[in-house]
Amino acid sequence: MADDEKTRWAIDVMTAWVHDDHSTDFVGRRVEAYVSEPDGSAGLITGLINLSGLLLMGLEATIGKGTEDILQTIAATLSRNESSRS
Repeated sequence: MADDEKTRWAIDVMTAWVHDDHSTDFVGRRVEAYVSEPDGSAGLITGLINLSGLLLMGLEATIGKGTEDILQTIAATLSRNESSRS
């Protein structure tokens, strides 16, 4: 399966995530559909990595920060959120 197809899987799953009202588990059903395919778990993981990379490159172009800086900012935000819950 081509990486483009795997990335389309990831786009479909994330689109379901955006539209999931959490009462129907729409996103869970989309994930299950792809995971049940031959090599589905690896394919979906690859697609999600590809999609994340594309989104990072888009952010880089939009805000002018490098991908490492963006990831560090996200990690720091998560760390602050975890600290505030403790």
